[in-house]
Amino acid sequence: MKKDKHIDWPYFSGLILIPVVVVAFLFIISVVQGLFRYDPAYFTEEYRARYDTPGSVAVDLERALQDGDENLMEELLGTRHSPKTMPARPDLVLTVMISSSDKYFHYLYFETKSYERDMRYVKERDGRFIASETDLYFYMDSGQWRKLAGPLAAIWWILVIVFTTAVYVYRRMAAVRKSMFG
Repeated sequence: MKKDKHIDWPYFSGLILIPVVVVAFLFIISVVQGLFRYDPAYFTEEYRARYDTPGSVAVDLERALQDGDENLMEELLGTRHSPKTMPARPDLVLTVMISSSDKYFHYLYFETKSYERDMRYVKERDGRFIASETDLYFYMDSGQWRKLAGPLAAIWWILVIVFTTAVYVYRRMAAVRKSMFG
């Protein structure tokens, strides 16, 4: 007698592993992006001397954001690609370094007219400090991806378990009905 299969275990296992595969894929992308991200022209002795502290980057970052100076922003980022076009924000002021982590210093800028806050990040790279854009590389490098990926993965796993349980109950009840009523 062939026993009916109520749960398709390979299918269930595949669904459970989807968040892990997605995060691994994003890590691979960020590692590859990190290999070609920075322009060696911005890591000369001149730039190392100018941006030898996180505070020097934060002060110049304030100036770049106030003036909308894309050339200065390129120097601060040190990347191969040009930064996004940014409008001048003359009312923006550096207020405080909020915190620091293993890799990043977190600076809070405040716009005095609209009361908008703007968090910027600075890290050390190749003997100098650089500003960091909040893109995929930043989120993976800083560990901030966990704030999004953890809850999303938990929700995904709960949904997979709930739907798998519902399928199991439905198939089990169908098997009971079949054995009872033929």
